[in-house]
Amino acid sequence: MAESKFTKGDWKVLEARDIRDSKRIASADLCFAVVSSHLLKPEVIQANAELMADAPRLLEVLDTLYDCVDHEKLLPSQLDAYHQARELLAKHGD
Repeated sequence: MAESKFTKGDWKVLEARDIRDSKRIASADLCFAVVSSHLLKPEVIQANAELMADAPRLLEVLDTLYDCVDHEKLLPSQLDAYHQARELLAKHGD
């Protein structure tokens, strides 16, 4: 995968001490997002934050899977997903 444009490092979910029922997404000591909403249940906020924190790893796995697939052997219905994966990978690299 090309060099990424997003914040490097493992992302993790932390408590947002100053906002009730909120979670922070951080890499090392850098907090770069807060997940919060008075309309969502705490478990939904947690699930959203975990999905965001997993994004770099999900992108890495998608890249690995993309490289393992022989696109010439895909069914037409699978080819669209293959091309969508390529677009996502290109969007988040250099």
